[in-house]
Amino acid sequence: MEIETLYLLTGALIFVHVFSLCAAAFFLFLKKGNTFAESASYAIISVFMLLSFVHQISFITGIPLIATGMEAAFLLASLLLIFRHRAHIPGIFKALKSVESVNPISFVFLGVCFVYLAIHALLPLPKDFQNEFYAIALYEKSGFFPLGATSEFPAFLPVNHLILFNTLLRFDAHAGAGIFCFLAYLSIGFSTYALARRYSWRGTAFTTAILILSMPRLVVQAIYPGTQIISVAVALFCILALYRSCERPTLMDLILLILGLFFCVSENISSMIFAPILFVLSSVVLFRRHGISPWKSILGKNRLSLLVIAPALIFSQSWLFLSNFLNKRAWPGAFSAIPFNPDGIQGALANFIRYMFEGFNAAAPLELFYEKIFKWSMAENLELFYDFSVIPFLGDRGAAQVFHLAWNPGGMFSFGPVGFFLVLPALVYAVLRGPRRLKSVALAFFVYFYLASLILAWAPGNARFFEIFYVCSGFSIAFFLPPWRFTKTKNRAFQAAGCILLFLTLLAAS
Repeated sequence: MEIETLYLLTGALIFVHVFSLCAAAFFLFLKKGNTFAESASYAIISVFMLLSFVHQISFITGIPLIATGMEAAFLLASLLLIFRHRAHIPGIFKALKSVESVNPISFVFLGVCFVYLAIHALLPLPKDFQNEFYAIALYEKSGFFPLGATSEFPAFLPVNHLILFNTLLRFDAHAGAGIFCFLAYLSIGFSTYALARRYSWRGTAFTTAILILSMPRLVVQAIYPGTQIISVAVALFCILALYRSCERPTLMDLILLILGLFFCVSENISSMIFAPILFVLSSVVLFRRHGISPWKSILGKNRLSLLVIAPALIFSQSWLFLSNFLNKRAWPGAFSAIPFNPDGIQGALANFIRYMFEGFNAAAPLELFYEKIFKWSMAENLELFYDFSVIPFLGDRGAAQVFHLAWNPGGMFSFGPVGFFLVLPALVYAVLRGPRRLKSVALAFFVYFYLASLILAWAPGNARFFEIFYVCSGFSIAFFLPPWRFTKTKNRAFQAAGCILLFLTLLAAS
């Protein structure tokens, strides 16, 4: 009992440490003219990048003192910044009050859920998750390159996001790893709200954020430690930085966009597919909006921009890829467990149809209700329709296993009704009717969907590859629900539905 209490206390102290860094960064971005939501999103992901950078330096050199010393220095600087900008604290409560006035009940309910998630973030790590970090801790004590050349150590996948959790291992803490997942969850909410405000009034943007945060799969990942939700939060952060860079060219937004694009590289293959798409999208949109001259002028006048080179090289993971290739000759080893589509475009078409069936099925959390009350299964009937309409034409092309839709408890933790009935129509509407920038972003997401269907064979659990698609594009719902169709009553009804879904998911997942 005493050991568990000590772990919880250590986790709480680390939570305070990370939160202090985020608070200091929040004040800095707020001072630069960012909105409340933009500042919060920027602060969280910037702190993630900072912590990842210092820990990767220790990971490479084998000198843990580097990370410890730099974190201590940044913590001291953050406390001083918080004290210096304490006059902004009343403005924070004023901003929250303005959002609360939209719908006090939903705001309070959401706050209670956030408190529960924050408490859950301090709980001890699952045993199977602890094992993922031992190798990283060993490398940080001995250095990456000496151990990377030995045959008994496996090839490493990108560590940009996984190494964040090493903050806990350094203190031998087995609790509190959910801190980073909870903060990534908050960042997704802030980014969604900030992007939605560009296409809607405050009430609709708030509703959009609630709907995205209510996605069952996202809620579960905010509770249980993992890197997938961090990858999604970083991708959405890049889209926000892209929007800000388009609206007003500044060195800060450009640097954050560049670092964010490199920081997207992670052990999750979905981010490896999306990062190149995001790079092309950013290049096209920025060039079409401003040309090249403003950026050359901004970079030429600020020599501090050269400081971005070192973090960009670290986040690119080129040093890790090269070492794995030279020493292991098997990179990307761990990706070999992922089945790839051998049937080209026909397989991609079949996979697209399968994901549509899965999306519709996952959008019906009432499956248990139907089974118990009406003795009727939506999954079984959808599967019969699939067998009748698709198999005669496409067979098992593009699939690694037989396509099966039988309901299971894990099926609750997908993207819910928001994904199929709101995000998909909103993206189609954005492509057809949206302004040029939103249309470009929507097309980029459909390109990602196509590439994921083309590259990856269908298999149970492939929903994890579409979190970027459904979550990062969720802000388009705000454009899909304009005020002349989305009345105040409908707004509150959608907010209530999102809050109820969030509450039920927390009950089911806890």
